[in-house]
Amino acid sequence: MPVYPQLPDNAPFTAAQKSWLNGWIAGVLAAQAGSTAEVEPAAPALPLTILFGSQTGSAEGLVNRLAREARACGFAPTVLGMDEHTKADLTQCTRLLVVTSTYGDGEPPDNATAFDRWLSGDTAPRLDALRFSVLALGDTHYEHFCQFGKRVDARLEALGATRVQARVDCDTDYDAPFAMWMAAALAALNPAGAAAPRMATASLMSDPLVAASGTKANPCAARLIDNRLLTSAAAAKETRHFAMHINGLQYEVGDALGIMPKNCAALVDAVLSSGGWSADDSLRDALTHDFDLTNPSLDLLAAVAQRSGHTDLLERINAEHHVELKAWLHGRDVLDVLALCPAGSFTAAEFIAALKKLQPRLYSIASSLKEVPNEVHLTIAQVRYHSHGRARLGVCSTFLADRVGMDRPIAVFIQPSQGFRLPTDPAKPVIMVGPGTGVAPFRAFLQERQAVGGKGRNWLFFGEQSRTESYFYKDEWKCLIRAGTLHRMDTAFSRDQEQKVYVQHRMTENGAELYRWLEDGAHFYVCGDASRMAKDVDAALHQVIQTHGRKSADQAAAYVADMKQARRYARDVY
Repeated sequence: MPVYPQLPDNAPFTAAQKSWLNGWIAGVLAAQAGSTAEVEPAAPALPLTILFGSQTGSAEGLVNRLAREARACGFAPTVLGMDEHTKADLTQCTRLLVVTSTYGDGEPPDNATAFDRWLSGDTAPRLDALRFSVLALGDTHYEHFCQFGKRVDARLEALGATRVQARVDCDTDYDAPFAMWMAAALAALNPAGAAAPRMATASLMSDPLVAASGTKANPCAARLIDNRLLTSAAAAKETRHFAMHINGLQYEVGDALGIMPKNCAALVDAVLSSGGWSADDSLRDALTHDFDLTNPSLDLLAAVAQRSGHTDLLERINAEHHVELKAWLHGRDVLDVLALCPAGSFTAAEFIAALKKLQPRLYSIASSLKEVPNEVHLTIAQVRYHSHGRARLGVCSTFLADRVGMDRPIAVFIQPSQGFRLPTDPAKPVIMVGPGTGVAPFRAFLQERQAVGGKGRNWLFFGEQSRTESYFYKDEWKCLIRAGTLHRMDTAFSRDQEQKVYVQHRMTENGAELYRWLEDGAHFYVCGDASRMAKDVDAALHQVIQTHGRKSADQAAAYVADMKQARRYARDVY
């Protein structure tokens, strides 16, 4: 039998966990080498409940990987979205793993709102028999980093559950911490003395079961075939339509496309010059492809503050001054921060170690494969502005618009949607609210409904700044109306009159009809800005239901909660 590497004696695990993990490591390596070595007979599968809260699909993708590993390691996992938590009956569960993101200002993702109410309510039951661990997903640039995951972790403990592995809070680069948490949490939930886990899958980071369809870890190559303006030259914002040939990559309407961008060469050169580093190919390549030069990490900020003596910056890094730090960082990038130090303050290796990894950008897909086979379409606003004396460019938007030729491959993958789907019954009516680039998935929805001959009515709310300068896909909407696919369209062009008008105003103006559609079973969708628009639309929805349904505020809130529970209210917000 082959001899595999073992965990070092000083590894931070109990003896039972260390034994389990050593078996896990051996299993991974054996699977990668195609080993046929015998393994100990499997013990009976251990029941394991896995709950996830997901807004964009990242948490859902991780729990699918978690379930595969757990199954291969002798568990019998049951994976449930948090909106299905009642199927699990946590009072009867003994093992629970939670993976959840945080949305907005520390709020639960849409599929976790009912679970949050149940868990935090005064009638929540005791969970003394439950052993659990939580993985929280977030972004350190937000004030309430991983707040919902932290709240779930604390509340489970308060209800008597036992935390068997410390919560891990993940920034946007979550693959490595997720893999470490998964191994440790599964080990902690495996009873002492259990046989080493069965291992039938390959490496965590390159799963052959999903690689063929294009994943973040295993992206596919796409080729740009269309890049055209959707706005006029006079428009205040530049928005473009992109089409890519995807060579057999499969997706569903409602999914997002992940794109692996490259940093602008001029910015890379400026960073190299500011740091005083020689522009060798390996360093230039790393700064171009692998590291984030637009969002300074807390590690970089702290290192620069200490080495430059910038006491104001050092104070802002304190968690109590997050708002001040966010305001200071607005419009600044890594080059601005690095410039606070004299050249030579960092070695290239020290600088690289303090950077965040360059993350893929996710865009709502604006097409249906039934309408455009082998293609994916996107609707993207270009980020171009001046700040602190320099021109600033969005990493991915200008990568596509300016720096990718029609003959250069682009690394892409599909981010499956968590609940942002058309109704399974094509006869159900659909209401779509998509201002600006938020209209993208609804173009896909309408293409899909036309292609399948769906009989359900479709109502689109679209908003932008100007009818003449930024009416995206105007001719397509006209064709869909003539074809009988788009039954109603209401527009709100905010700057075409003295009083600004937005999509939420059109909703309330047409509240009686909108409520009739809801009563007829309509599914309600929102896509776009999470910080303001989505909240305003949600408030307008509550107002429409309260006014035209003759309900109290509490009754309207219950109506909306029921819509979410029935998956008739879905949001793709960012």
